[in-house]
Amino acid sequence: MKNLPEKKKLMLVGAGNLCLQILKILAPRNNFQFVVVGRQEEPTVRFCNLVALSAAQLGAYISIEPVVADVMDVDRMTDVLKKHNPDIVMNCASLQSWRIITQLPKHRFEELDKAQFGPWLPMHLTLMHSLMRAVKASGVVTKTVNAAFPDAVNPILSKVGLAPDLGIGNVANLIPATRLSIARLLEQPPEEVSVSLYTQHYFSHYVPRGGLPREAHYKLLYSVRGEPQSDRLLPAAIFDTVRTEFRRLGGIDGQYLTACSAVTVLEGLFSATPVVVHAPGPLGLPGGYPVKLHDGQVEVQFSPSCTRQEAIEINSLCQRQDGIDEIHDDGSVTFNPACMSIFGKLLGYSKRHMSLSQSEAFSKELASHYAAFRNSNG
Repeated sequence: MKNLPEKKKLMLVGAGNLCLQILKILAPRNNFQFVVVGRQEEPTVRFCNLVALSAAQLGAYISIEPVVADVMDVDRMTDVLKKHNPDIVMNCASLQSWRIITQLPKHRFEELDKAQFGPWLPMHLTLMHSLMRAVKASGVVTKTVNAAFPDAVNPILSKVGLAPDLGIGNVANLIPATRLSIARLLEQPPEEVSVSLYTQHYFSHYVPRGGLPREAHYKLLYSVRGEPQSDRLLPAAIFDTVRTEFRRLGGIDGQYLTACSAVTVLEGLFSATPVVVHAPGPLGLPGGYPVKLHDGQVEVQFSPSCTRQEAIEINSLCQRQDGIDEIHDDGSVTFNPACMSIFGKLLGYSKRHMSLSQSEAFSKELASHYAAFRNSNG
């Protein structure tokens, strides 16, 4: 009997919608052993059984184990990591999902959304900081993937030696529509078009809704059959085609696209042949980049057309539009006052600076202010 390669062990932290969407894709392929970490026993067991039974319905009998742990309990998570020794740890958890505000009345959502994503940082940084502390304490050699605002969270954690290897979503979510738009405008098959995009969450969030921003910080390179073509089309035409011809469902339904980007990363990390994907926060860098994955290696792709320095500058400028003016050497951040003023007006919550040690307290304060705002708006 032919010896098959041993399946890698994938630990998914946070048994929520994104985790489920990822497992809907990965489980039937049956290429991983799965461990799912949730805070409550009954929902986590039921979650894992749903995945296992659904995979069995498709003829795949998977290994999936529920584990009950609170990510904020560093000692408990350290023990969990030591026991299971995963090859990949992926964080799918946040203290508040990005999509929560989409449930507000439309006019209130639109008002609050103008503050951009940066002011919500403590909701996404807090859990990932705790998880990476546990990874470091465990001594487990593993690849770490972050789904919680990796454009900012990963470079913040890199300042204190806790950077995840890379993130998922955001810049990656814009690539399929961008590639298809270029192919359509050039009248070429999509499989013949290659795209490299350097930009931060703000840009990838704005373009599908509004086309090319008036103040746009990004670098787009594309080729057809290996021949550079980046000067053939007006950028506004490309991104307007993204907005119109390739408009899509968002919100919770849009999580499927994010899950697909996660699958390319999770499967690519230990691919025997090199795979180029797009990912935010690779190796602690701010914003998003094309990344080559191969046999456990992560290599960010730069070129004479977009050097490392240029790409980082582009992403740092775009991050300011997202509400974070600067990430400092100690992991503290300075928020954009224009973005934060919207929070001050609507939520009664406003911060200019935040240290890593303040993230948990700020997240609780922000949650309280948002709950009051939500309740007052029905």
